[in-house]
Formats: sequence, structure tokens, C-alpha cells
Amino acid sequence: MWYWAPQKPPKFRVSGPSLRHSGDISGRLSSVHSPAVGKVLFRSYDLAFVRSERAQSLVELCLVLPVMIFGILGGADLARAYAVQIAVQNAARAAAESYAIDSTPTQLEAQNAGIAEMNRTPTITATVGNVVVTEAQTDGVTACIHPPPSVTPCYVTVHATYTWRAITPWPLIPNSANFDRVTIFQMFY
Repeated sequence: MWYWAPQKPPKFRVSGPSLRHSGDISGRLSSVHSPAVGKVLFRSYDLAFVRSERAQSLVELCLVLPVMIFGILGGADLARAYAVQIAVQNAARAAAESYAIDSTPTQLEAQNAGIAEMNRTPTITATVGNVVVTEAQTDGVTACIHPPPSVTPCYVTVHATYTWRAITPWPLIPNSANFDRVTIFQMFY
């Protein structure tokens, strides 16, 4: 296949090291300083492509493209991990708030509030096991008395957890993380 490339008008040829600065690439490849040898060399498609700047752009693209793709995939995984972390934090807060301000609180209602908050984030499928609700007095061990006396306040503790997994399996980097948050609210009656 023949490829025609526009040729520059012939320049004054100089031999030796100053030939590198003359801007004529055909003189660098041939040892004979005749215009016929340069034209014959660059008539083929392969050498004309090598001579053009498109080949340099293609090589640069081939070198940079894998780095860009891994950067985009890694950024997407980190963004998902951050969204899961925020969802777990919001679930713990929502469950604790639901339990603390309810006049007749139940653990199932608080768990459902936390699960609903967590499941608002795409790719999360939380279950009842992801939200644990406990009620205790100030020491964290003694059970609350209903209705509690005014001297011993009761607190609700919500522990929300979720395991995040990366979309892309990365070598030498952990591909999963456990996010857990604990929120403590004082109960209001």
C-alpha cells in the first residue's frame, strides 16, 4: 500500500551534528544526501506513519490510558466506600433518634429506621443484623425502668455495621472494609 505524505521543499543540506537541528528528518535516516533516497524511504505507509506525529500521540495514549482507567475505577471504588461510610453513620443516628424521641420505643422500630436510612444509598442492602439497639442507664449495663425516675437518665445505644466490597479486585490493596458507627442518645419521655 502506498501512502502519500506532503513533502517539505528541499532545504540546504548540512552534514554532521548540525544536521539534527536543520529540521529535515529524511536526512537523518539516510546516509546518502540525495532527495531520491529520502522520498523512496518514506513512500511506504509504515515509515510515513512513524515519521508523523500521530504515531507519537498513539504511543503516549497507550502509555497513559491504563493509568487513567485504573484511576477512574479506583476513584469510583473510593467514592462508593465513602458513601457507605456516610450511610452507616446516618443509619446509627436515625435509629437512635427514632428510639429516643418515641413515647413507646421498640427495638424493631429503631432498627427499621436505621435500615431504611442505610438502604437509601445505592448498592447497600442492609438487614436487621446490621443495626443493633440497646437501652441502658448511665453506666451502660443497668437496664432502664419504665417510666424512669428523673434522677437516673436512660440512654439508647445504636451500633450500625456494614461490610463494603470493591467492584474491582485490586492487587495488594484490601478489597473490603467493615464500617461501623455507634451513636448514643439520651431518651426523652
